[in-house]
Amino acid sequence: MEDFYSEPDEPLKRRRLIEYRSRFIEPLFPKDKASKILDIGCGYGLFLDACKKTGYENCEGVEAIDAFAKYADKELGLKNISTGDIFDFLESKEDGCFDVVTAFNIVEHVKKDRVQYLLNLIHKKLRRGGMLIMEVPNADSPLGVQVYFSDLTHEFAFSKKLALTLFRIAGFDDIKVKYHPNLRNPLIKLAQRVLAKVVGLDHRAMFSGNIILVGYKK
Repeated sequence: MEDFYSEPDEPLKRRRLIEYRSRFIEPLFPKDKASKILDIGCGYGLFLDACKKTGYENCEGVEAIDAFAKYADKELGLKNISTGDIFDFLESKEDGCFDVVTAFNIVEHVKKDRVQYLLNLIHKKLRRGGMLIMEVPNADSPLGVQVYFSDLTHEFAFSKKLALTLFRIAGFDDIKVKYHPNLRNPLIKLAQRVLAKVVGLDHRAMFSGNIILVGYKK
C-alpha cells in the first residue's frame, strides 16, 4: 500500500483541508464539536487533521499501515490513531459509541465477502441519529473504472444501485448519494451533459470517479 500512496506534499494538504471542510465537515457534521468521530482507514490523517482544525477534538482513526499512522503522528501531531485490523478495532468498541463514522476510499480494499459485515458493524457502533459517510470508486463511470484499476489492492468498484442496496441491508436510512465534483470549465461541463444525454446517463454520475454515500441510523 505504501507504494501506491506517497506522503502528501503541502499543496495537497491545503487542497484536502479545503475539500474536506466544504464537502463533508461543514455541511454534514453535527454542530456539537464534542461529537465522537471515527475515520476508518485514515491513511496519513488528512481528514482527521481537517476535523481538528475545524474544532472537532473528539476524533480518532484506525489505520492498517503503520507508516501512515507514524506520519500522522510526526507531521500532523495526531496521537489518536490506532494501527491494526479495522474489523478487530470496531469489534472492540461498545455499540452506539460514535456520532460519525467516515470511510474514504477504504471499503473498495475490503474482500467482497466481508463488505456487508463491515457496514453492519459500523451501523451497530453508531449512536441513534449517527451517520456514515463512505466514498468509493464509481462503477457507473468510465472515470470510476479507471480509479478502480489504478490500484492492485482494489477488490471492486460500486455502482449506485449496489451501494444503496448494501446500505439498506445494513439498516441505514435517509441515504443520500453524492458524486465527486465535476470540472468547473463550463464548456467541458456542457460537453459532458450532451454526451451523457446521448448515452442516456446522468452526467454527474458518468463523469465522477468516486461515488459518495451518506446514511443515517434511525
